Amino acid sequence: MKWLPNLISLLNLFLGCVALVLVFQGMAFLASILVFVCAALDYLDGAAARWLKAGTETGKQLDALADLVSFGVLPSAIMFTLLMDASHRVKPDQWHFVFPFVAFFIATASAWRLARFNVNEQDDNWFSGLPTPANAMLIASIPFVLHQVQESRPVHMALTWLVNSQPALLALVGILSALLVSRLKMFSLKMTRLGWRGNELRLIFFGGCVLLFFAFGLSAAPLFLFFYLFLSLLGQLVGWIRSSKPVQG
Repeated sequence: MKWLPNLISLLNLFLGCVALVLVFQGMAFLASILVFVCAALDYLDGAAARWLKAGTETGKQLDALADLVSFGVLPSAIMFTLLMDASHRVKPDQWHFVFPFVAFFIATASAWRLARFNVNEQDDNWFSGLPTPANAMLIASIPFVLHQVQESRPVHMALTWLVNSQPALLALVGILSALLVSRLKMFSLKMTRLGWRGNELRLIFFGGCVLLFFAFGLSAAPLFLFFYLFLSLLGQLVGWIRSSKPVQG
């Protein structure tokens, strides 16, 4: 049973490789579904390691390697195909087929993020920079929503404009890459204990995602990240206000 967390990490890695093949065969929708499956597996391997008390240095490194493929290289590949499609809609020039390779800035930023996490991250409640699974799920939600949501929905219309605009996609790559390597504090979604106390932001996030889903259906998927960023900033603000209150004598 103590091998279970590592087996889950290996399954995450395997499915990430499968999804890469699907992307380059023109099946980005199926690949985006596998991104969400990999995210669930990434959550489970950590939970299994804690429950079984089976955390090891090997498991930690294996988890990072699997995450680099599933949440670094794979979302870069999805973004590369989006940029390639968008490049065919602009006036050809000497940079016509160069810009899509900018998508792999996401993979390099993810590698830096994961390496820094393995070396420096100590706080189980807060991360430094955007977690790679959250970034990957945002990118994966683009082909997922475009495939599943009616064209009349505002989110579908906004994403359609995004994928048709090479400058907008390049700007998105830059923003996400910067968030990955930033020092901005993001709360962890992993619950180490049950109950409200200590899990306030996590439970509010999960509850808010449920409400967004019921309100907007599948088109709510890209909104989850923005809600996550908002709550992370709100949590930091509340923590700063509490720490700045004068001690009453």
